[in-house]
Amino acid sequence: MTHGPLVVLHDHLDGGVRPSTVLDLCHAVGVATPADDAAALGAWMTITPGMELVDAFSRFDLVNAGLQTADALRRVALEGVEDLAADGVVHAEFRFAPLLHTAAGMTPAEVIAAVSAGLDEAHRTTGLDARIIAVMMRDQPLDISMQVVDAAIAAGGRVVGVDVAGIEPGFPAELHRPAVERAAEAGLGVTIHAGEMDGPHQIASALTCEPSRIGHGWRIIDDCTVEDDRIVALGDTAAALRASDAHLEVCLTSNDCLGQPVAEHPLRMLADAGFRVGLNPDDRTITTTTSRREFELARTLLGMTDIELAAMSERAAVAAFLPDTDRAALVERVRSGWDIAVPRLVHLAEREVWESCRTSGVYLPTEFGRDGFIHLSGLHQVLTPANRFYAGRRDLVALVVDAHLISNALVWEPGTGIQEYFPHLYGALGADAVLAEIPFPSETDGSFLLPPELVKVVRR
Repeated sequence: MTHGPLVVLHDHLDGGVRPSTVLDLCHAVGVATPADDAAALGAWMTITPGMELVDAFSRFDLVNAGLQTADALRRVALEGVEDLAADGVVHAEFRFAPLLHTAAGMTPAEVIAAVSAGLDEAHRTTGLDARIIAVMMRDQPLDISMQVVDAAIAAGGRVVGVDVAGIEPGFPAELHRPAVERAAEAGLGVTIHAGEMDGPHQIASALTCEPSRIGHGWRIIDDCTVEDDRIVALGDTAAALRASDAHLEVCLTSNDCLGQPVAEHPLRMLADAGFRVGLNPDDRTITTTTSRREFELARTLLGMTDIELAAMSERAAVAAFLPDTDRAALVERVRSGWDIAVPRLVHLAEREVWESCRTSGVYLPTEFGRDGFIHLSGLHQVLTPANRFYAGRRDLVALVVDAHLISNALVWEPGTGIQEYFPHLYGALGADAVLAEIPFPSETDGSFLLPPELVKVVRR
């Protein structure tokens, strides 16, 4: 069973309403439901592979018909937090489109206030301090998106970001770029749905808006060359996405419902190729999943280890739309909560320097004199320093280090310019702690991908 605190960055408020609550809220305002029993309604609400998008979205239409009052919104916000907290979630960001809840006369400001009230109450009872992402619908005009952004900016408080969501084909995110730019200038985080229903060109469009996160994004695999279940080359859009460091809010079950089987999902390949990925439930009720179940699926169907799952949870914390001090505290809480001992680490060395020190049995690179420690990485972290500091180098060697043999001098600390924790070795690296040395040359375009032999040795 997956253990460790979870961070949820991609959870639609209307997609996670309990079926029993949908019955209560719809019947209270005279809206007929396809079933009058919670279990039967829950079965109807569940979208399945092959379902037409118009049918899938009809599930949301029913839920939103009952979410047109402040009391209804307050209730579902409260219950949403209760459900996530019970699942071990320590940070959550709920997203919803304020303008979808104004049919009965509420203003966008009143909609946001109602959800905030529910989250306030849930914080007092569960301790989970959830935040809000205001959604713009990509098939609506730009002036409507501007209204959403203005409402989000004016609300402040729990509102920490904006999103562009909805039907992708025919509606590229860049149509809403002025609204996104206004939100970013006001200090709100930006995430954009892209590469869920449509191909890499939608991700390319989203990148013009400079988001720090991408919702789903799994279709970027269509811009990658794959051989033997690994990415061996990146296309232009894939390279730009990886270079942007945008975090991919991956939702396995939701993608499965739209036709991408979990067992064939490229999540692990993307992680191994240096993309920043995390796991999310998306629509808990409408896809019948939970946050922790998403991690279990990654473990059982994709073979991901506790170390990899912990890394994704930590990277989600790093990508949270929070003030720096709050984000740093969240990252530390998640990292320490997983309590994972990484058995093998990697150090990128200049081959000539390593070979000159190997004969003495003591390795001290020039960085030690500057920083006072030797930089190491977990396998999922290696490509970050490689592409940031060593682009184009052909003379690197990856040293696989036995973490147990250096544990007395090993400290996990935030990396430079990023709150993700990296292992720092406060002392020399003894040659006896190096289990393998593997050539680590850059690709023809100067970037790096993980050598298969390195993956094999570290995961052995």
